[in-house]
Amino acid sequence: MKTNTWVSCLFSLIFLMVSCAGTDITQVQVDDAYKGKPVSDILVIAVTGNEHNRRSFEKKFVAYLKSVGTAAMASEEVITMPGNLKIKKETILDAVNQYNNDAVIITQLVSKEKEDVYTRSRHGRRTFFSYSVDPGYSSTTTTVQLETNLYDAKTGELIWSGKSKTLSRDSTNQLMNDVIKAVINNLQKNKLIAPK
Repeated sequence: MKTNTWVSCLFSLIFLMVSCAGTDITQVQVDDAYKGKPVSDILVIAVTGNEHNRRSFEKKFVAYLKSVGTAAMASEEVITMPGNLKIKKETILDAVNQYNNDAVIITQLVSKEKEDVYTRSRHGRRTFFSYSVDPGYSSTTTTVQLETNLYDAKTGELIWSGKSKTLSRDSTNQLMNDVIKAVINNLQKNKLIAPK
């Protein structure tokens, strides 16, 4: 009986760790010429056909950037997302010139995979008249990969690029928060935005 309790506790701990999994930045590329030269005003662009998600992501990103001392603006206020999700360079430059941004950060979806997992219960109850097993449970794990690129607004040169991988059973809002925090932490680590 003690063995079953120990196995049950171990299983619960593993499940908790997996279900709370956050975001990792899996690949980073930094232009060494920009290290230690933080940008100060960023135009934030989320490339997606879902206007609600775009608005939410950009506003969250802007809020997080402002909380660490970097001015930022959401692109949904100045740029209409085309149906093919390909924003023209001129459109971005017009927005940058209008609002005097010194950098542009663009996030787009690379891949999204869902996996349905069924977990059987290890607990059973035997009685004189019957034997019953507690039902297991089903859950869906979503792995989302995003690519975020930070560009110099004047030259168009890539300053920083990172791919994030999020394993989550949480809401879309939590996923957005996790990705944004991970990106900002990495930008701070590379001294590309103001430190906290």
